[in-house]
Amino acid sequence: MLDKKMATLAAAVALVATGAAAQDKTELNYSGWINLYPHHAAAVGAIETGFEKKFPDVDWILNDVPFDQALKQATVASLAGNAPDNIHLIAGWVPALNDIGALEPLNDYFTAEEWAQIPQSSLDSVTFDGQIMAMPWVPGPIIMFYNRNLMEQAGLDPDAPPQTWPELLEAAKAICALPDVDGAPIYGVALRTARNPNSAQWTIPIIYGQGGDIVDADGNVSFDTPEAAAAYEWVRELTDSGCAPSGFTIDETRNTMAAGRAGFIFEGPWGRGLFNNLSGGKLTTAADGDIWAAPMPMDPSGKRRTIGNPHEITISAGSEHKDLAAEFIRHVIFDPEITTAYFEASSQLSTGSMPLLTSGVMGEDAYTQVFVQALPDTNDNPIKSPKFYAVMDDLVVALQSIIQGGDIQGELASAQRKAERTMSR
Repeated sequence: MLDKKMATLAAAVALVATGAAAQDKTELNYSGWINLYPHHAAAVGAIETGFEKKFPDVDWILNDVPFDQALKQATVASLAGNAPDNIHLIAGWVPALNDIGALEPLNDYFTAEEWAQIPQSSLDSVTFDGQIMAMPWVPGPIIMFYNRNLMEQAGLDPDAPPQTWPELLEAAKAICALPDVDGAPIYGVALRTARNPNSAQWTIPIIYGQGGDIVDADGNVSFDTPEAAAAYEWVRELTDSGCAPSGFTIDETRNTMAAGRAGFIFEGPWGRGLFNNLSGGKLTTAADGDIWAAPMPMDPSGKRRTIGNPHEITISAGSEHKDLAAEFIRHVIFDPEITTAYFEASSQLSTGSMPLLTSGVMGEDAYTQVFVQALPDTNDNPIKSPKFYAVMDDLVVALQSIIQGGDIQGELASAQRKAERTMSR
């Protein structure tokens, strides 16, 4: 099937090249935010140059879209029938565009050997009724970062981070017992607890850590469980003791970690650059530095589970150049030179391909490998629904009430009822 598609692609490009469309080149339009970071310029240049070298009769057109506008713009363009050929998304947005029929299934555009390079967990998160609707691009497992200096000051071994959630709780309490720094408290864990759906989303790994889930065996929302109650009791114990902040935003948690005033934080592969930059270079993220990364603690059965926030690349259902759009995906996912250029520019995992993630410069980078090891246990879409963030908005109300002393069982039961209504609309 792939040979047939390649022949079709070659014929299509040749047809345009002869002037049938009154143009010298086929335009392939990409929409995303990759070019909006100045330090990505070299990687974007390599992507464009490399692709147009492979396909001299193609003009790759880059349409810059701010991250916070990307889903809205992709939705509007798709509904209007003028979507770009390739759309850059995050995993949590894929259900929304799939729901309106905006995405092309990718199953038949890549070989079995190519699909085998992508972790099954990553594919499962963007697969609907057997159809793979996106290609995992920039993996984003959420794992545990810890301040090695604070661990040592608290009498803990900085080379032996907590392996279970009870161990993490005890380590957090030991660290938050340290004296204030310049009048500011030391927190055990910099938890996201502001009135934001993301705060609820970041509690999902804690629920996993108690052996639970947020969906039942049939895929229905399930918050009112003993495991979820145990997770929220874990959070409340930290906030009640002053070992986790109450009402902190994403930025506040990150700034607290970068200021050296938090023992632990949950973040993705962007954490290294984030903490190094936010600290003004005062803290380094390295195995023997100030901050380091470790897998999420194990649940009672010994299993590690977490969530992810990865980038995905897709083909628009309305694209007139679907085979060529697939070639662009192949270019950025499976080309070693391109994935290396992207990694060197961004310091993030630059492909969903495990062979490339575990070889070359990424394979040699100990930091990258902590995240690579987490990929098989990462769920990028805990609820595969366009209403996921709305459901998280229901759950965060319960989170805040519980932190303020509300009844855990009652609040989770209320959150589940609200979520069920949200999902039924």
